[in-house]
Amino acid sequence: MPIIEIMLIIKAGKNPDAATFRAIDAFLFPFEKNCVSLIDRLHRHDVPVFCILGAMREILGVFTYSSGGQILHCVPCAVSRYDELLASLRIYFESFDLHSLFSIIGDEAGTNLFLSAIFLSTRRLPAVNESFFLMEHFPSKVSAGSGLKIPIVDSFGRQTVFAGSCPSSLLDALLIMQEAYEREEVLQDGQEFNPLLSKFVLKKGLSENRVYAAFFCDKIVAKSVINAEGRKFSLLGGVFTEPEFRRKGFAEFLIKRLCAEKARQGKIVVLFVKPKNVAALTLYKRCGFCNFGKLKISYF
Repeated sequence: MPIIEIMLIIKAGKNPDAATFRAIDAFLFPFEKNCVSLIDRLHRHDVPVFCILGAMREILGVFTYSSGGQILHCVPCAVSRYDELLASLRIYFESFDLHSLFSIIGDEAGTNLFLSAIFLSTRRLPAVNESFFLMEHFPSKVSAGSGLKIPIVDSFGRQTVFAGSCPSSLLDALLIMQEAYEREEVLQDGQEFNPLLSKFVLKKGLSENRVYAAFFCDKIVAKSVINAEGRKFSLLGGVFTEPEFRRKGFAEFLIKRLCAEKARQGKIVVLFVKPKNVAALTLYKRCGFCNFGKLKISYF
């Protein structure tokens, strides 16, 4: 019978000491495109950070647990050292306060590991599991043209379509689109739209210049958001086009402009998308995105 190593799990807190922070950051960096949101939270110092340590006290995995009950994780050896990790996490979670657990987000293998450990510790199962393709942007894969199916200038030579980051003054105009996006793409069955939380998140994104939009004749027709920033990668999300302006190329125009701007900043854009969302997959491939992995979100 193989010997199961019981690993050490430590709470580094919201503000790890300098040496611990550097060690965590260095550990996550090679896997950044799989866990941009986790790195973003680490650098914001706004959630407690936990480290899984091996026999030599080397870092084998990192996860965070927010006050809203969200677990973000990066455990690259989730498959190769599954039994050891499962035994350690199961024991740890037996005395861990998971009463507010809402979701687990990360690489599919890692999410499955956490689901198993939490079930063995608490007998809790998720209400919903969602799988996604992880996609990375490659400039060489971008299709030719802007994607627009309408003239970019009017008969007087004036540009009619623009794309760029949004100022905070557009909050009210974007709130309507954000609600429509959440109801269409985010909310699970039985979940209610939270207008205060939606406004808070959008307002924060605007203040950090993370919200982008396409404008047609001075009207916002499509929007997207950089949900997280890492050292090398930016996570794109929240892509939504007003129904009456769909299939005209506005989202493609916007995403291509956004990816080009991020490239000038030295950043690579990644995203995740549902495998069954054929329209979105087709759009992202035209914009130069290619699959590189799988992400899983489990909701409790």
